[in-house]
Amino acid sequence: MHHNLDTKPVPEKVLYINEPDLADATINYYGSGKQEEEPQADHIRVYVPLDLSADAILRRLRFLIFRYKEANERNEFNFSMDVGRLVSQIEIYDQVWFVREGRTRAISDDSESEKHSIKAVELVRCFVAELEEIPDGCAEQFPFELIDELRSEFL
Repeated sequence: MHHNLDTKPVPEKVLYINEPDLADATINYYGSGKQEEEPQADHIRVYVPLDLSADAILRRLRFLIFRYKEANERNEFNFSMDVGRLVSQIEIYDQVWFVREGRTRAISDDSESEKHSIKAVELVRCFVAELEEIPDGCAEQFPFELIDELRSEFL
């Protein structure tokens, strides 16, 4: 999934992304599944800094692994949702570095195939290695399907 980023020209200091669910897990979770089109009268939009670097994303993943301990039937959904937010951060990181680097690594020989930044490919290698180390407490899908998806898309 790619985010709709305005990366031309690539901002050097701050990139504003209007996707509040990257910072707040409760958005779209308890409601109708759809963000309100018109803000309510008491609505205040606050932009919270979110530093995206390979180290920061891997640190967040390690924290989630420490918090959940293992992937099991009880926590599989929540664990998957939290890690999914990190995958969204990887996608943004990839898109920005794709534009900044001006060079890419093609996934296949097909010129129409997806392309990713070299930095994101390296990040995903490390991310997948961390996912593979999650103790399996009999979870059915997570992290196995995510690992396969990331390998297929990036590696």
